[in-house]
Amino acid sequence: MQDFEGKTAVITGSASGMGLAFAESFARVGMNIVMADIEEDALKTAAAGVEALGVSVVPVVTDVGDAAAMDHLGEATRDAFGPAHLVCLNAGVSAPTIPMEQLSANDWKWTLDVNLFGVAHGIRVFLPELKARNEGSVVVTASVAGLTSHPFLAPYNASKHAAVAIAETLHAELVNEGSNVTAHCLCPGMVATNIGTSERNRPKELQDEVANASDPQAMGDLAAHAEEFVKIAQTPDAVAERVLAAVVEGRFWIETDAYYRETIQARHRSIENRTAPPVAKSVMDPYFTK
Repeated sequence: MQDFEGKTAVITGSASGMGLAFAESFARVGMNIVMADIEEDALKTAAAGVEALGVSVVPVVTDVGDAAAMDHLGEATRDAFGPAHLVCLNAGVSAPTIPMEQLSANDWKWTLDVNLFGVAHGIRVFLPELKARNEGSVVVTASVAGLTSHPFLAPYNASKHAAVAIAETLHAELVNEGSNVTAHCLCPGMVATNIGTSERNRPKELQDEVANASDPQAMGDLAAHAEEFVKIAQTPDAVAERVLAAVVEGRFWIETDAYYRETIQARHRSIENRTAPPVAKSVMDPYFTK
């Protein structure tokens, strides 16, 4: 996409973090904005802030894991602005960071509903109108966790590997069809968002009677590295700039930083050499071990 003025962007998970930064970035280039999130109060506040940038904004409370809710998001978008031009499937959650045998069925279902089916539903709802116009872009928020497999993140890793596969498959299908619609795969590393507290949004029906809690050892010694973490974590605004640039350039892979690059390359070498994959001690390992 080259021209954004007066066109429409839909962003899921946009009440805070990267999604909100995307909404602000697209608003600054003159797009109408549809903001979707499960947190109603935060969404209203965020939407008011984006609207203050001088564009039309429609907030839609949406559980992206619910197919009917995503259908409603599509209808709300078309009712307000007509078909979408840019769709950012960004909503995401993270289950407790614990050994996988301790995870409950609800831990798995909640993570996959949001991180995997939220993407699948979004493509089902919005892709037909993009293809009909033969214009537009779909940005899938995956993660470096979709390119590596750190311990104690089994549901998150699985969902993000799936998100990468969906984005790659979408790219292949669009290229084979000769479509002008572009697919993009965002693989953030460390970004200063509140995904670590996403339990606040877990639906009641997927809450366990005795909830699992993250294991501090699984996350690594964050307190000891707090100052370094602040230095290396990307801001949501910086990520939004990279996303906008990638959409303009038609670039598929969107990287936020280089900290995981060596880890990703080591994994690829292990596949090529048919050796065991490299093993990290915690989810923070690429950042804080030399």
